[in-house]
Amino acid sequence: MSAETPSTEVLRATLESYFAAIAARDPKRIASVFAEDCEIEDPVGSPIRHGRDGVVGLFASGVAALASHVKITVLAALPSGNSIATHWTMIARGKAGREIEAEGIDVLQVDSQGQIVRAEGYWDAAAFRQMLAAS
Repeated sequence: MSAETPSTEVLRATLESYFAAIAARDPKRIASVFAEDCEIEDPVGSPIRHGRDGVVGLFASGVAALASHVKITVLAALPSGNSIATHWTMIARGKAGREIEAEGIDVLQVDSQGQIVRAEGYWDAAAFRQMLAAS
């Protein structure tokens, strides 16, 4: 393993920090898990956002703005090289109290410092946000 490849422990810790920050609904905390020059494509097929400001913008207009509570459960986390893929479920409570469920897969590329350099989300974010906004 090269010095540039994070260990399995680092990959898992980064994933845990990322999901804990999302559950806290704190866009700046979420961005702090990312490298300065990161990119995020969430969901895949949507515009790629660059840098920590892009991460803040994505989450400030999504789960941080629409949910009053978020719980993420990791069903599987599979590290390989400098990446970790995870299958997850999320329950989010809208401002009116209704709970919405989602399921997806995230792939995180992580640097040797344990920061995310690229994140890809595979899920129906548009439908989730629409249901959450209505709840």
